[in-house]
Amino acid sequence: MNIKRMGALFRREIRDIFRDKKTMIMMVLLPLVLYPLLIVGVALLSSSIIQSQEEKTYLVAFEDCKALETEISAILQEKQEDIGYQVDVVQKESCKQALEAEEIDAYVTMDGKEITINYLSAKDRSSTASYALDEALDIYRAALTEKQIVEAGLDVDQILHPILVGEEDMSTAEESIGSLIGMMMPFFIITMILLGAIYPAIDVTAGEKERGTLETLLTLPVTNFEMIMSKFLAVSCIACVSAILNVISMGGAMAFLVTSSLAAAADINVAFDFSVFLPGILFTILVMMVFALFVTAVCMCTCVFAKNFKDANNYATPVMFVFMFAGYAPMLPDLELTAQTAAIPVVNVALLVAGLFEFNYNYALFGVVLASNVAYSLLAVMVLGRIYNSESVLFSEGFSSVKLFDKRSEMKEKQMPGIGDCVLLMCIVLLLMLYGGTYAQLKLGFGGVVVQQAFILVCPLIYAWYMKADWKRLFSVKPVKTKGVLGGICLAIAGFLLALVVGALLTPVFPQSAESLQAMDEMLKGQSVWILILVVALMPAIGEELLFRGFLMGTLREKCKPIVAIVATTLIFAAYHMSVLKMFTISIVGLVLTVAAYMTGSIFTSMLMHFINNLISVLLSLYPEQIGKLFPVLLKESLGVAEVLIITLIGVVFAFAGWLLVRKKDVA
Repeated sequence: MNIKRMGALFRREIRDIFRDKKTMIMMVLLPLVLYPLLIVGVALLSSSIIQSQEEKTYLVAFEDCKALETEISAILQEKQEDIGYQVDVVQKESCKQALEAEEIDAYVTMDGKEITINYLSAKDRSSTASYALDEALDIYRAALTEKQIVEAGLDVDQILHPILVGEEDMSTAEESIGSLIGMMMPFFIITMILLGAIYPAIDVTAGEKERGTLETLLTLPVTNFEMIMSKFLAVSCIACVSAILNVISMGGAMAFLVTSSLAAAADINVAFDFSVFLPGILFTILVMMVFALFVTAVCMCTCVFAKNFKDANNYATPVMFVFMFAGYAPMLPDLELTAQTAAIPVVNVALLVAGLFEFNYNYALFGVVLASNVAYSLLAVMVLGRIYNSESVLFSEGFSSVKLFDKRSEMKEKQMPGIGDCVLLMCIVLLLMLYGGTYAQLKLGFGGVVVQQAFILVCPLIYAWYMKADWKRLFSVKPVKTKGVLGGICLAIAGFLLALVVGALLTPVFPQSAESLQAMDEMLKGQSVWILILVVALMPAIGEELLFRGFLMGTLREKCKPIVAIVATTLIFAAYHMSVLKMFTISIVGLVLTVAAYMTGSIFTSMLMHFINNLISVLLSLYPEQIGKLFPVLLKESLGVAEVLIITLIGVVFAFAGWLLVRKKDVA
């Protein structure tokens, strides 16, 4: 790596970015202007709206309840300060028609002891008038109650207030304000850092393609690593500056709001020390700078597939939604920064910033958050490097070449899907599983599992049929010889044993995920053994293999290097099971399935392995006592150190044996 060349490339990228006015607006103008408008402006606007509501006069009427009208009218006049609104009583012949014509804001009817407030909830004036009448009726009800108690010769205070309950807030003013800031600030900062990074990322990736300068840049006497790092560092600098400006701008707006609020409430003696927030602000700036590296890497990895600025904006939209959704984490009840959440991307940063302003300083977790974001950034940069090393990906049509949008009559025979087809198919399957599959499970119970597996089985087949795909090449339809079968069985056993160890170790860490797995086991009870084998063991072995080791891996194998295709297939396969605990265990199983399918060149190998793994799980669920007598370690919720070592050793032996068998050239 030549530092001098990288410096020259870095300066070039910075100059190009600063020439883009959109970038400057997103980086400087929005943070400095938007926060004051959002925080201070909204607060002042809300105060103005409340004040205008208090100054308005609301009209109400009473229908056939003269005595009540007299009492409530007096309360509305005498207790206006307590009620908070000016309300006048008017006379109307038809109160209902007057309300519908909006001549009055609400009216009251009385049937015996039952009093009804009639209003229009769709109208703000009517809702406010209803609230004022409700307050007046509460005062009237309390007065009647006191009157009846006095007439009964009893002590009003003793009857109505047998005990006195008070509250004392032990939190300091700084803690209360910090909790409020910590709830809102992460979302705004994450969003604005994303906006600050995404436009420069588009400019240095899709912008280069659109201007036709990428090809020229690749011909320069520089390595791909130097070029990638110069682009990454340039965009990261812009994102880091955006992060600092965001924190300063938001902090200033918050400080102004708190100061003005305290000044307005001069009669309340509250001491407030802004200096206690200084450590949190400084650490937030550090965290945001590290987080900006991760955001930059993700944005560049996404936008590099786009052909032009317009496409890049389309690709960036889902990324923005994911980041913004994760930014809501501090607003969720009982979700805090723990050993489990400290490694979740985006969520960990949001929870860390919230904890800083609540004065929860856990330096060990802080270190995990920083280290994980650095690790994720490096991983994303490595992926970016792989993309820039692959001309087929770098200069491909990207996600825009989706075959599903073309007429089938115009398609070529025996073609292969593109990256866009994979993304679209995965999204379709995910949505069908989330909505159709979940709804089917709620309505049909176990039958819903059949529906969900049918979605996974049918979707890749229909997609491949529509685009006239090369079935044998895409789904790796090849016969497997004996060595391949034996190797697959060994790898299946190895994957099951290693996943068992990981699951036992992580169950105490993710108890909720373990409970959800137990709930699924309960739903399967009472079913015929052959039905369970068909639905839980065989259908997933066929459907999931066609989707993941077939359509997904078959496409990635054509577009990426083998290691990228294997890792990506494994991670996506694990993520689709939508369980934190399963994410780790399924990754192990998915890895051995993917490696076996790739090495043997046949999807039948992974189908057999998948079926064996699922069959073992079904038998364990149906016959726990019988299997427990033969292999008691398989049913233990927690494993000792010796048991972990023994099972791991056996798993490694089977994995090594399976690897030796499937790596031979004559297995297929």
